[in-house]
Amino acid sequence: MHANPARTTDRTTDSHSRKQREWQQREQLILDTAQQLLQQHGLQGLTMERVASEIEYSRGTVYNHFASKEEIVNGIGIRCMQKLTDMFRQAQQYPGSQRDRIAALGLAHSLYAQLHPMELQQLQLLKSPDIRSKISPQKQQSLLQMEQEITGIALDIVRKAITDGELPASQPAVPDSIVLGLWSMGYGANLLQLSGIPFAELGMQQPLDMMWLNTHKLLDSYQWQPLSDQFDLQQLKQTLCDALFADEMLQLKQKQK
Repeated sequence: MHANPARTTDRTTDSHSRKQREWQQREQLILDTAQQLLQQHGLQGLTMERVASEIEYSRGTVYNHFASKEEIVNGIGIRCMQKLTDMFRQAQQYPGSQRDRIAALGLAHSLYAQLHPMELQQLQLLKSPDIRSKISPQKQQSLLQMEQEITGIALDIVRKAITDGELPASQPAVPDSIVLGLWSMGYGANLLQLSGIPFAELGMQQPLDMMWLNTHKLLDSYQWQPLSDQFDLQQLKQTLCDALFADEMLQLKQKQK
């Protein structure tokens, strides 16, 4: 009797799919374990040997997935950025004005930072040239693609605001300057919020509250319509939170208890 070629192909496909699932599951286990080690012991305490010991695999198995601990950090970073990208996509799809959407991006960033403070700090490692230089070109490209996706969402909103007539197009390099301005503001405010600095005792408001106000002052300076004196800033913030980030707001309330 001759073997059925179709059944042989099916078995081969099933075996390949199972191996892929096992590979992906093992890679996620490596990243989960490494992320815990990074949180508990910092970058110096993260080693390939330690990861292998924790997951009870050989060092060779870990090296099959990642060539160095820097590549593991890269993998953790990409996974963290995917969460942020998903929140940015929610903001981008909000059925309001482009100004509402760009404001929603800032809320998404601050909510992510408050819900995942350790991830935010781990993401800072990827901004170090020492880390990026030790990542393979292929994995550097994966990181770049994720970064392009995140910044691309913001740039797309600004460009559509120009197309829709919300934002004057006469000023040079408007998309880049607005996105970089908002990025810088959000980056600094989120890190300051996590710093433990007693802002109230210094006679200052909390960084995230001021970031919300300053975001709109920046947009006003570019004459992005409608200007902030034409609507209720706090009501907009509440509306966006209710419409886009109700689950995240609930998680934040539970975390703050």
